[in-house]
Amino acid sequence: MRHRVFGKHLSRTKNQRRRLLQGLARELILRGSITTTIAKAKAVQPMVEKLVTHAKKGSAASIKKVLADWQTMRMLLSDAKTRFGKRTSGFTRIIKLASRAGDSAQEVMLAFVDPRVIPEKKPVEKKTK
Repeated sequence: MRHRVFGKHLSRTKNQRRRLLQGLARELILRGSITTTIAKAKAVQPMVEKLVTHAKKGSAASIKKVLADWQTMRMLLSDAKTRFGKRTSGFTRIIKLASRAGDSAQEVMLAFVDPRVIPEKKPVEKKTK
């Protein structure tokens, strides 16, 4: 019976699972995409979606929520409004890949839908007298 069983346990203790999901989310934000198993990707996807939503709001309370989880989320805060400005949800996608050779686990690529926007720097003009 599955009474009151919530979420994916991923055969780990609570602390191991929390650190695993934090690491996956951090790498996804830093790199833009990660390759992992389908169960781990489905477990971390809602966390990343909520973090992006909070970062996109930009209010003081939502920024505290993002920074309370991890200190490396400053990149997400700087990218959120430019990168995800047009979207209200659906910031990530799961793309199925081939099975892993060692244990035949289904691998997927978890990636952000929109590419990172890098603003162009304007050249500095020197004033001559």
